[in-house]
Amino acid sequence: MTEISKLVRMRNRCLGLAALSFLVWQLMQGLEDVLPESSVAFGVILVTGLVGIGGFVAAMLVFLVYAGKVTETRTQAVIEDELFAHNQARAVRFGYIALMVLVAGGYGASSFVDIPSGHMIRVLMVTGVCVPIFAFLWLDRASGEEEGE
Repeated sequence: MTEISKLVRMRNRCLGLAALSFLVWQLMQGLEDVLPESSVAFGVILVTGLVGIGGFVAAMLVFLVYAGKVTETRTQAVIEDELFAHNQARAVRFGYIALMVLVAGGYGASSFVDIPSGHMIRVLMVTGVCVPIFAFLWLDRASGEEEGE
C-alpha cells in the first residue's frame, strides 16, 4: 500500500468517525431533551452522548495529524485530484437536496403538527453535517484501493 493510499484511507476513516460521532452526539442530545432526568435511560443516554462528543473531538485531532502528514509528504495535489473535487461537489449537492427536502417536508408538516423549532433546527443541522460526509464516503469508497487488493 502506497503512502497516498494510506492517507486517503485515513481521511475517509476520520470523516466516517466524525460524522458518526456527531450523529450519535446530537441524537443523544435530542433524547435528553425529551426524556425526564429521573429515568434510568437518561444516564445511559448521557454517557452515550459523551462518547459521541469524545469521538468527534478525537476525529478532529486525527484530522490535525492527517493534515500534518499530507503537508509533510507534499501529496495534497495527488490526493485532491479531479475525482475528489467531483465527488466533493456531488456530496455537497446531495446535502443541499436533503436539506431542501427536510425544509419542505417540515414546512408542510407544520400545518398539521406542532413541530418544536429546537428539534427541527437540530434535525437540519445533523442533516447538513452528516449527509454530505456520508455521501462523499459512499462516492469515494474506491479511493485508496490498489490494483492488487
